[in-house]
Amino acid sequence: MKEIIIDTNFAIIPFQFKIDIFQEFKNIIGKQYKLLFPKICLEELKKTSYKDETLKLLKAKNVDFIDVGIKKNVDDSILEYAKEKNACIATQDKELKKKALKEGLCVITLRQKKYLKVI
Repeated sequence: MKEIIIDTNFAIIPFQFKIDIFQEFKNIIGKQYKLLFPKICLEELKKTSYKDETLKLLKAKNVDFIDVGIKKNVDDSILEYAKEKNACIATQDKELKKKALKEGLCVITLRQKKYLKVI
């Protein structure tokens, strides 16, 4: 089963752009997958205006909250976990995308503020 790690900026897409990312995951993955949200991202999420709605939605969609360990920063922690588990990273963060692709990892991103795409 493929694991998909959702970072903070990706988790708030449903509220920023009114896109059902969970339906989009079904459309683009097409097989069994497990959605994960790193606990380390909770501090970042608390700084957004969408924190309550996002947490409620993640829990309603049975997203697993996971420990990814602590590296230099949140992005490095996510990247290391993804490398260990060969997981996809769902992010809008340009630097994290770049690092993940360099490592040969699957990246899911928002395109044209309308749909998700695997790159």
